[in-house]
Amino acid sequence: MKNHIKTKKTEIKNYGLSQSSVLPSAITAKRALIIWAIVYTAIPVFFQTRPLLHAEIISQQTSSNSKKPQSSTSVGSELAPEQQIAALKKEELELAKSLLNEFPNSTDATMLMGNVLERHGDADEAVKFMRKVLKLNPKRPDVYKSIGWFEMQKGQYEKAIINWRKVLEINPKFPDMHNSIALAFLGLGKQKEAIEELKKDIQISPRSAFNYFMLGQVYLQLKDYEKARKSYEKAIALQPNYTNAYHGLFTVCIRLKEKTKAREYMAIFRKLKAEDMKHLKDRNKVFDDLVNMRKGAAETFMQVGQMYQKKGDFHKAEEFFKRATTLDSENTIYLQKLAYLYQINKRISDALQLYKKIIELEPQNLYCYLNIGILSIHLKKAGDAETAFLKAIAISPKNSIGYRELAQLYLRAGVKLTKARELAEKAVELEANAANYFVLSWACDKNDDPASGLKAIEQAIKLEPNNMRYKNVYEHIKKKN
Repeated sequence: MKNHIKTKKTEIKNYGLSQSSVLPSAITAKRALIIWAIVYTAIPVFFQTRPLLHAEIISQQTSSNSKKPQSSTSVGSELAPEQQIAALKKEELELAKSLLNEFPNSTDATMLMGNVLERHGDADEAVKFMRKVLKLNPKRPDVYKSIGWFEMQKGQYEKAIINWRKVLEINPKFPDMHNSIALAFLGLGKQKEAIEELKKDIQISPRSAFNYFMLGQVYLQLKDYEKARKSYEKAIALQPNYTNAYHGLFTVCIRLKEKTKAREYMAIFRKLKAEDMKHLKDRNKVFDDLVNMRKGAAETFMQVGQMYQKKGDFHKAEEFFKRATTLDSENTIYLQKLAYLYQINKRISDALQLYKKIIELEPQNLYCYLNIGILSIHLKKAGDAETAFLKAIAISPKNSIGYRELAQLYLRAGVKLTKARELAEKAVELEANAANYFVLSWACDKNDDPASGLKAIEQAIKLEPNNMRYKNVYEHIKKKN
């Protein structure tokens, strides 16, 4: 079988990388203020302990602000932060304009310009470009999402809901849309409608602590204290240090005259709030603005790199991916984009080096270990490949890919054949797909069990009846029987 049963084509894979086509519109400071204003409307609080929802959302956007940004090729660290911000804005805007000239009918280039203008604070111009995108492609949920937020900022809640409903028409499981609609309903004073939307969002994102926190806030407005309590408790179960959820529980207990419990929750709230305030006190607004500008510009450069990669201009794609990694050096998405670009251009050593860097930042990144294993095979480093696949299995023992890849490594080398069969059987046990059955048939045949190999390849053919490779393997094994 050495020359007859071959593995699936050993093309280099980029496991798990999303290929987003547009610059995502993140929650800006204005949006956070909108959320804060709406969620806390008509909820009296005791002891004047102002909730920190605004701070929480902003801190999620700047979690790495405590680290000094590295200098970049175009914006040197010798400049003051304000000068660096101005230079980045100019560079980003000029790049967006040049892309529109180079790709005049591209929805990606048009949307990118809209997102750049939005982040630079020119909302009206941003909307104009986003509406141009919809003329070119009316099935873009991300555009309706962004326009909806512009309407929210103007307090036009009904228009925001209309845009977000269109998002759900295109993609019923688009994350956070029901949540956003709930916020708009709260702006309109329609608490019951908001509750229904939050419940729908929970079905899509069951581990969203914010959804449960919002439910608690709405039930508190409606004076349904038991449901509010359960919602806050669920939020805390998902996020134990959820500061504002403890304040919500404190308020519920005050309303229910549960003074002992109220004091307990207030003590926890004050402790967590003090930690939050210390974090806010330690922050430098100018520095934060620079970090956020760098992150936003890095996202723009990454998107530009993807456009050139799609066009086949790998040199320019590499240039912009590198620019993104320089501005936001710990964003592993950008590193993975660059690594994948190296892979498809057969720059195996360069790609391998980047995946190892990603592992330093994300030690539990399953797909990096899988890629390291595959790349090591190409470099004829079987020992390194084996180590990488074993690590992938250890990280995610319920994912079949690590077992399958390690089985194939042994089968190619003609070593540990019994172990290879065990691995292939485990892969099929975890996921009964055609690729796993194919490797199992190969392992059975290598272990002098063609009968079992025939059964396995028959299953592969049932799952992928048009796969000629499987059919050829089937005919080969059948001759042995």
